[in-house]
Amino acid sequence: MAVTAILTAVSGRVADFAPLSGTAGKPVVETSAGYLRPPVLLSTVPSVLSRQQALETAAATAAPTTPGAAAAPQATAGAAAVAATPYFTYTIQPGDSVAGIAAAFGVNEDYIIWNNPHVASNPDLLLVGATVLVPTVNGIVYNVTVGDTLNDIAAYYQVDVSSILAFNAATVPSADSVVEGMTLVIPGGVPAAPPAVVAVVEEPYEPEPLPAAVEEDPYVPPPPAAPISSSFIWPFYGAISTYFDWSHPGIDVDGFGAYGAPIVAAAGGTVVLTAWDSWGYGYHVIVDHGDGTRTLYAHLSDIWVSQGEYVSQGQAVGALGSTGYSTGAHLMFNIYVGGVAVDPLAYLP
Repeated sequence: MAVTAILTAVSGRVADFAPLSGTAGKPVVETSAGYLRPPVLLSTVPSVLSRQQALETAAATAAPTTPGAAAAPQATAGAAAVAATPYFTYTIQPGDSVAGIAAAFGVNEDYIIWNNPHVASNPDLLLVGATVLVPTVNGIVYNVTVGDTLNDIAAYYQVDVSSILAFNAATVPSADSVVEGMTLVIPGGVPAAPPAVVAVVEEPYEPEPLPAAVEEDPYVPPPPAAPISSSFIWPFYGAISTYFDWSHPGIDVDGFGAYGAPIVAAAGGTVVLTAWDSWGYGYHVIVDHGDGTRTLYAHLSDIWVSQGEYVSQGQAVGALGSTGYSTGAHLMFNIYVGGVAVDPLAYLP
């Protein structure tokens, strides 16, 4: 009777799991309405919390195999998962700290900070779900770049080359086999201290002293020009179209409607130049008056005197024209005193 009752009870429980509905004989599992599962953070190794629970469980159940024998050292939780590599990544869990992570995995907390620049900037701020690189020994995880040598790396991290080779023997058989892209663990490595910040003390601004005043010699006017004996007359009568200035060393006398009219010497003297140029004065004549003065007659249409010839005041030297750099019939008339151009209007009647 007892056996029959047990079978009946079991049959009843099996009936409770009969398919509600489904396809091809597969049961449909019904879930409770409104049940939300809490978020789960995954990590590559056991969390610090689960590791601590494993340590407590091991301590509670461990017993010596022989009376009086000392208890065996507790195994590090997660050791089997990380034994094959000298470093691993750990996903930060709620409540984690740099000190707690370092203690859980048996390394100095400095090596958590040194191997994780994003943590080094603020070790008190760990973001849940972020990862940190954890070496399995107190050491620096270093990625070899172009130009690196093992001697340079060892010198920088203040360790011996032999210690690096010994720890990385599986991947680095010799110092010459270090190549770009390798990842090394530098056991006991200590990064160089950042350069000291030197305070720059700015000197107070002091203006440059003004140069001593230089006493200038009092202005001495140039000696007056030697008196001239020439008394000039107008070489041609007409309206003044351009006056004397620094860029125009004479006056232009308009000759509109008088092309070919005679141009006369303003004073008696010797013709020292009769010349032609197409870009400036055109046909022109220069007369030296023997007292340090000279006169120039430019843009002539024809020259009627010869170089070396003496001309009297009022004698024609050429014909009015528009040669050279000229835009119409006119005479350009210059007076030079001591080789310097002066305003002709100051010497003409």
